[in-house]
Amino acid sequence: MPSFRVRRARRSRVSTVSVIPVDPRLVLSGPLDPDLEEIRAGLRPQRRRLWLRRIVRRTWLTLVGVAGAEVALFAVARLVPLELLASLAIAIVVLGLVILAALAAHARPTIGETALAVDAEGHLGDRVASALALAVAFPDVAGPAPVTADAPDDGGTASDEESLQSERFIRRQRLDATTALRLVPPGLFRPRVARRPAAATLVAALFLVPLIFLPNAQDAAIARTQAVRDEARHEADRVDQVAKDLESKGTDPNDPRARLAKELRDLAAQLRAKPEDLKLNLASLGSVEESVRSQLDPANEQRASALASVSRALSRAATGQPNANQNGDPKVAAEDLKDLGKKLDGMTEEQRRQVAAALAGQQSAASQASGAAGQALRDAVQSISQGDTAAAQEALDRLGEALQNADKTVDTNRDLASAASKLQDARRNLANAGQQGQQGQSGQQGQSGQQGQSGQQGQSGQQGQSGQQGQGGQGSPGPAGQPCPSGQSCPPAQGSPGPPAQPCPSGQSCPPSQGQGQGQGQGQGQGQGQGQGQGQGQGQGQGQGQGQGQGQGQGQTAGNGGGSNAASLGSGVRSGGPPAGPTNPNRAATLGPDLSSVFAPFDRLGKPGDPSYVAGTGGDGQTQQGSQTGQGENNGSYTPYQQVFSDFYDYALTTLDRNYVPLSVKDYVRDYFSSLDPTK
Repeated sequence: MPSFRVRRARRSRVSTVSVIPVDPRLVLSGPLDPDLEEIRAGLRPQRRRLWLRRIVRRTWLTLVGVAGAEVALFAVARLVPLELLASLAIAIVVLGLVILAALAAHARPTIGETALAVDAEGHLGDRVASALALAVAFPDVAGPAPVTADAPDDGGTASDEESLQSERFIRRQRLDATTALRLVPPGLFRPRVARRPAAATLVAALFLVPLIFLPNAQDAAIARTQAVRDEARHEADRVDQVAKDLESKGTDPNDPRARLAKELRDLAAQLRAKPEDLKLNLASLGSVEESVRSQLDPANEQRASALASVSRALSRAATGQPNANQNGDPKVAAEDLKDLGKKLDGMTEEQRRQVAAALAGQQSAASQASGAAGQALRDAVQSISQGDTAAAQEALDRLGEALQNADKTVDTNRDLASAASKLQDARRNLANAGQQGQQGQSGQQGQSGQQGQSGQQGQSGQQGQSGQQGQGGQGSPGPAGQPCPSGQSCPPAQGSPGPPAQPCPSGQSCPPSQGQGQGQGQGQGQGQGQGQGQGQGQGQGQGQGQGQGQGQGQGQTAGNGGGSNAASLGSGVRSGGPPAGPTNPNRAATLGPDLSSVFAPFDRLGKPGDPSYVAGTGGDGQTQQGSQTGQGENNGSYTPYQQVFSDFYDYALTTLDRNYVPLSVKDYVRDYFSSLDPTK
């Protein structure tokens, strides 16, 4: 027969929630039973130990949370650049400590919780907790036991007997709890190691260590962003300084310098507000720079030179003194012209004719400096020639005012050009900061030797002012020769190049060069030029070199002035060695004393930037041709280039700052002078 089994219903395990007894001292007043006081005193050290164990457990939980948050943070930092990574990591630790402190304060057990824990882990069978609960439930029995007579009172009622029995039971239970509590060991609530939190913390630490110490690809992006931000703030300060300088010069609201100063203030504010937005800042800098560049006059420096020249000439014509207004100051010229207008009435007709002739000779230069100045000068010459002194005086005043206005225009253009140049530098610096951390491209190898170009016909000689020399023929060098500026005598190039020669300044005679290397080549060239000046000089030279091949070169000198003209031509094939060019020039330390000097007669011509250092005007002069061979002669006009390098370098930097020059040209000029620096 099949057996039938009755299915029993499962008993549901109802978790009983223990009632936490209250500390009798908190609800009762007056003295307590000595046994009850002893129970409370015995629970106090157990309470502290229980609290410590709870703190340790919550510490493990907090460590798990902090370690997990740190792992997540550093994992995100591997994907996204976080500049505040260190601060966020520290903030997580601080937040964990704050949470731990709050949990520790909340985990402080009461006397009742301690009694339950002691009963549970000390296996006391709820003795201690029951003693506390009965003391609160029966407050009349919580005090000390009363002193009673030995004989029992037979006159008591049944309720009194029941109360007496309850009191005796409570006091016996309290005494039993006190005795049991004395047997509880002090280390009952020893702190424990939470296995799961500890294991989770260890796993998080294993992930966190490589995330922290292995190189992070986002560090380069962070460093680049920080560099861009720092550079943007630095450039904002520089732009503010440029705006301040322009505001001090452009007081008129219609002055372009005042308008530019306002734009620069707004640009500096943008750089400070959004320093990390590289594209926006570069676009803003480029826009302002383009706006300034469109206002520049390309012929401003030529106009300035003509203005200085005509101001000097007009002052000398007005005063009759050959050394008047040496600096070519338009303000001084205006004063001299004003004084001349006052003297016209006292001059004879012959004197006025001479003054008119002297002024008429400057009409072309005045027109080049300013159209208004040229017209005023023509009116002044015509009025003086006709004897109309009043009209002449008015024209001379207009001429002085036109010269001063032209000078202001030149200064304005120079200020705008300087501002554009600084904006250009700021844009380059900001762009370079944005490239920080990127790998630089490998340098390009120099090209092999190139054939020398054919000789170029020399330009016509120039009639130099203040002892300037005329320009002469120009020729191109052989493989390693440096370009010879016009009006110079350069050595012939043969074979493979030796050390590249130093460039010769204009209108100068350069010493011969010698070289030796591996290469073959043959070339021949000739240059001719014409020149006439107030100085005299002569230079001759010939250079030869030998290698695996043969080379020939010829040079001619021609000139009737302060320099000689020559051209040296050649062709060859070079193999190895440093690349030839302006960035790899000759150095005095390796060429010896014969090539350590340059033609720089400052005592006669003045240094770069001096008033006498001006360009001459074109003209035809006599021509002399000659061809000589033999040992070169020292004409005594050479100066050690170590002494004059800083003068030319400062002049070049000043010129770059006063003119708007493309970045590539600026870098080329700086690299060129750096390569010539005698201190390197």
